[in-house]
Amino acid sequence: MPFIRCPSPSEAIAAYERLRLAQDSALFLFFGSEDPATGVSWCPDCVLADPVLRATIAAVAPELTVYECPVGPRAAWKGVETHPYRQHPAFRVQRIPTLVHFQHGLERGRLVEGACADAQAIRAFLA
Repeated sequence: MPFIRCPSPSEAIAAYERLRLAQDSALFLFFGSEDPATGVSWCPDCVLADPVLRATIAAVAPELTVYECPVGPRAAWKGVETHPYRQHPAFRVQRIPTLVHFQHGLERGRLVEGACADAQAIRAFLA
């Protein structure tokens, strides 16, 4: 199961477009960017969810590609309604962490915030 980092919204949008055109399936994980000083996300929910998401996806759906999409520093995300991930018609991310499953260019489902740290919810989501 490859994890592919999309460092910017433009790269995530390009990955989504390639996925849509290929009629393929993948996961997009939106989360608070890591603080350069600590290497840890500024988002406490993202810190809790990360190891659970990685382990559960690896166990349940190792064939799926996961596109990691950091939303940027807290100031670039929190309360910024013009953020590209909030406005993109396929992503429409309002809270983080958010895990979205796209299949054949369409959203199959999404997990948000606390559900991203719940292995049972992730298993059911990927079933």
